[in-house]
Amino acid sequence: MAANYAGPFNSNTQVHHVGFKVNPLETLTLGALYFDFDTLNTRDNLNMGGRELDLYAEWVVSDNLIVSPLVGLYQPDKSLEDGGLQGGGNGTNVYSQLVVIVPF
Repeated sequence: MAANYAGPFNSNTQVHHVGFKVNPLETLTLGALYFDFDTLNTRDNLNMGGRELDLYAEWVVSDNLIVSPLVGLYQPDKSLEDGGLQGGGNGTNVYSQLVVIVPF
């Protein structure tokens, strides 16, 4: 989520990631993803470090329909005023998405 919405995390970044998922039913997967982003060189660069937690489900409704909701929480290390990327403080961002997959 952070890479898509909160900032460009494809260079000058160290990322630690832990994931967990369970299949309580044959047609249902529940998961959690944790990310810790660290900016490697902050001199003359914005500090885009932060932490993210994503909770998601994958529900196979039928052979031709999969529904996957996600809620993500992202907490940046720094605000724009402190050398970071996020304006208006470094409060927690809440993201949500619903993906509907129709395989054929």
